[in-house]
Amino acid sequence: MRYRLTRSAKKKRAQVMTPPALARRVVDMLSGERESWLELGSGTGNLARACLEGRNPASYLGVELDGRLMDRGPLDARAGFLQGDVLSPSQLTPLLGGRLYSRVVGNPPYGMQALGIEAQRRLAELCPGIPQIFDWVQLDLYFMLESLARLRRPGEAAFIVGAPIAEDARLVAFRHALLSSASEVECFELPVNAFDWKAEVQSFVLVARFGKSKLQRVRVGKLAGDNLDVVAERWVSPQEATHRLDFAFHEFQALSASLRGAAGCTTLHDLGASVIRGSRTRSQFGEMGISCFHTSDFPQEGLEVEFGVDRDHGFQVAAASDILLPRVGTRCMGRQALVTRGQRHYTEAVYRLRVPRKYHSRVADWVLSEAGTGWRQAAAKGSCAKHITVASLIQMPVPVKS
Repeated sequence: MRYRLTRSAKKKRAQVMTPPALARRVVDMLSGERESWLELGSGTGNLARACLEGRNPASYLGVELDGRLMDRGPLDARAGFLQGDVLSPSQLTPLLGGRLYSRVVGNPPYGMQALGIEAQRRLAELCPGIPQIFDWVQLDLYFMLESLARLRRPGEAAFIVGAPIAEDARLVAFRHALLSSASEVECFELPVNAFDWKAEVQSFVLVARFGKSKLQRVRVGKLAGDNLDVVAERWVSPQEATHRLDFAFHEFQALSASLRGAAGCTTLHDLGASVIRGSRTRSQFGEMGISCFHTSDFPQEGLEVEFGVDRDHGFQVAAASDILLPRVGTRCMGRQALVTRGQRHYTEAVYRLRVPRKYHSRVADWVLSEAGTGWRQAAAKGSCAKHITVASLIQMPVPVKS
């Protein structure tokens, strides 16, 4: 949202340059040498460099709106760069002509932008069924569709995309069209700090290969580590992938189904538990001079926290035997705390889980366990800072105490 009122095309379109290690990993997901490559929105050319170094292309063409970024692209006889606006069909079509490419790749700009009627019509032409919200268009979707329209079959494609491409229900039509036409599809979640250790962004690498065979299964997974290796994966049906392409969702569904299928399993709601969000932000409590428990106070090691007998100022209070859980924050979502003594106010970024005494031991052992923590992390939502809702948390399955 912050990019809309700016004269910078790069910022307006929320363009983040591809780190070299990620560029190499994306290029490595595509096969073959001496192929023709196209990248719409080539930025400073890191994907082009990775391709030139690792894939020996016959040709590589990049299209970039910002001439200053384009000038930083690699100097190589096999690579060429054109300045043009991908979001302007009347400009892009004559710029590229009718040529098709055997590989298309990209790290397109993300987010939504208001576009003119020409671009809206082009989007409807490229992928019928995408709902239009006034004149707003999902940028990475638009760039992908323009790229895929210029892909020769058989051919391969790989894109770095935002969370809506994999998760948003409004983009089911795109996922259905892709899965109906491709022979192989893979979608891998990237680490939240893949672009910048200071920023947390949920993004994916989406790979599609087009041939004569019909798509049977879709591979979803996670990449991690310096080499962005596949650290977790599962295979889902095209029907399941049309609904969601993110590994975390399918892992969460499988885990929840397994738990609910176990004898004696119930939910926090059925056990009479309550989940209450804190009353104020940390800064608001600070302005009032009131001590509070915040997400940064969750213990790095261990589970127990002790409070003094703080004065009750009329806000939500956590007391002995309460379980405290993060409501928001990707980095802290795997933490939790059991209050063993005293009482203290807690912030709106924290939930207080309170359970009837007769079920307390069973619930605490589960919620504070490694498996229970994993369930909460999988249930968390969000493209940037992850968060979990009360509705999700109160329906958390609770197995029989082992």
